[in-house]
Amino acid sequence: MTPFQWLALTALGVILLAELIGWVRRPGFGFARTFRCLIWLGAGVAIYDPNLLQAIASAVGITRGADLVFYLAVLAFLGVSFYFYSRYVRLQTQMTELVRHIAVSEARRGKEQQD
Repeated sequence: MTPFQWLALTALGVILLAELIGWVRRPGFGFARTFRCLIWLGAGVAIYDPNLLQAIASAVGITRGADLVFYLAVLAFLGVSFYFYSRYVRLQTQMTELVRHIAVSEARRGKEQQD
C-alpha cells in the first residue's frame, strides 16, 4: 500500500469509528448515519482497491474509475441541492403561514380591546 492509502484509510477509519460511537451514544437518525457509514466504507474500499472502481466503471460503460466517481458526485450534488431547495421552500411557506396567523390574532386582540 502507498503512503496515501495508509493515511487516507486511517483517517476514514477514525471518521467511521466516530460515526459508530455517535450511533451508540445517540441512537436516532438511523437512515442518515447508515448512509454516511456506507459512504465512508465505499470511499475506503475505493482507496484500498482502485482497480475495483475501474472494473465497475468499465462494466457500466465509463472509461475511467475517476470519471465514475465524478459523475456520481455530480448526481449526488444535484440530488442534495434539490432536496435542500424543497426544504427551504417548505420552510418559507410555513413561516408565511405563521406570520399571517400571528397578524390575524393580534388584529383580533386589538379589535377586542377597542370594544
